[in-house]
Amino acid sequence: SGLASLVLQSQSFFTLLLAAWWLKERWHANQMAGLLLAAVGLVLIGSASGAVHGVSMPLLGFVLTIAAAVMWACGNIVTRAVGRYGPMNQLAFVVWASLVPPLPFLALSVWLEGPDAIVQALQHIDLAAVAAIAYLAWAATLLGYGLWTHLMSRYPTNKVAPFTLLVPIVGLSTGWLVFGEALRPIHFAGGALLMAGLLVNVFGAPLFARLKAATAK
Repeated sequence: SGLASLVLQSQSFFTLLLAAWWLKERWHANQMAGLLLAAVGLVLIGSASGAVHGVSMPLLGFVLTIAAAVMWACGNIVTRAVGRYGPMNQLAFVVWASLVPPLPFLALSVWLEGPDAIVQALQHIDLAAVAAIAYLAWAATLLGYGLWTHLMSRYPTNKVAPFTLLVPIVGLSTGWLVFGEALRPIHFAGGALLMAGLLVNVFGAPLFARLKAATAK
């Protein structure tokens, strides 16, 4: 799951490609430099995670995760395109969109796990499971995706999408603090490159403009 979460962050790059194609948003030098730094950071973290846990991702899992990243990027583009037409109610957008995923998820659960597993899970639900469901529904979906939709509808995708690259840092640090998982120096190096890439993406435009002007002179 850790490697899958890293591969899923490729949605940032797919989002930029689709935004340039469909929305005609231009790339800037600082954004490309920031993404390259972040990409190197992701590679370092991914290689270290694989070495620590001794696992690899099957080809089918890799392809499906890439497909999920592409679909996430398409959702970002749809959100951005809708936001261009004027103000939108982000909470309502997330709530109504949330009516769609339960149907394929339920079908997949019945197919892969079977009805008996679903009944058993419902019969033995505990407080921890209820808390997890509440967090996923209210904090992660309504609040998290509501804020994400708000940002996507108001600002260019190439400024917002790279922020999902923080997910591996949050995951690694949470695993370290909560579960006592060991972090290696390469994890810290990859995290530093990720943060540097985000800083360059968000705040690097004036610096690159000055460098361009100096080069022109």
